[in-house]
Amino acid sequence: MTVDQDDAFDATEVAAPAKVNLVLLVGPVRPDGFHEIASLMAPVTLGDLVTVRRTPGEDLSVDCAVCPGEQNLAARMVRELEGRLGRRFEVAVEVRKQIPVGAGLAGGSSDAAATLVALERLFELDLSPRLRHEAAAAVGSDVPFFLWPGSQLAMGRGQVLKDVELAAPLNLVIAVPEASLSTATVYGWRDEDVRVTLPDFVPRARMLSSRVAVAHTLHDIAALVENDLEASVVARRPEVGALRDRLLAAGALTAAMTGSGSAVFGLFATGAEARKAREALAPTRAWHVTDLQPAAPKQAFGAGGHVSGEG
Repeated sequence: MTVDQDDAFDATEVAAPAKVNLVLLVGPVRPDGFHEIASLMAPVTLGDLVTVRRTPGEDLSVDCAVCPGEQNLAARMVRELEGRLGRRFEVAVEVRKQIPVGAGLAGGSSDAAATLVALERLFELDLSPRLRHEAAAAVGSDVPFFLWPGSQLAMGRGQVLKDVELAAPLNLVIAVPEASLSTATVYGWRDEDVRVTLPDFVPRARMLSSRVAVAHTLHDIAALVENDLEASVVARRPEVGALRDRLLAAGALTAAMTGSGSAVFGLFATGAEARKAREALAPTRAWHVTDLQPAAPKQAFGAGGHVSGEG
């Protein structure tokens, strides 16, 4: 997540990357209403741009073409920090969207994390790592992921994170069908189709962690790819499966849905192959992206969480 500060105008811009779930395993519903998950997630080079500007004497405003105002997760992040710090932030937030909505790419969560980073910079906040993590998790399960660089293994409801160094750079093509999907709806479909118990899920989650640790080549990473939500979505939205199959036909080593969909991705051996595949998918919306590599050291805290002073 990159930051560009404009001291003359009291504004800060923060890039907000999308994420791809290379693996998403789904367990039972937790007591808090969320599902247990185990997921290998990678930030990628498709992203939004969040600008936060001081507006003394004015209330919070959020300008976003797809979700303006208080319902935006960026607004929820501002309000969450105001409540935790006991202060008011008189700011205007502008979100310039590039990440498709309802696609399982976590654009809203990334925008929220970018807003937190921008507030830290703009107001010179000295937030503890734990407060950052807890505030982010309160806004959304995927938000903490975006506060630290690089790929991560996510457990719990997605807020328990462990750094992962992927063995090879990733060349991915992300493609999005016309349909957008609600996360809650998709998890509901999964619950209708499959009954999963914690004893069923825990060994799979542990095995994922072990397999990620010994994934030393691009083909090892490709062998990991799976998404427990995919079958339920494809059964009801066959165009998602058809688009995944087009990526495979275009030469992807593997392809799958990301998150709760509707976006799919293909993993390619080279950038040239990925670019060729993206062109072959026209006029479908598609992007050739790479994973974002860590730009700063990190260390773990608590039950697999993170400590970092940078976003």
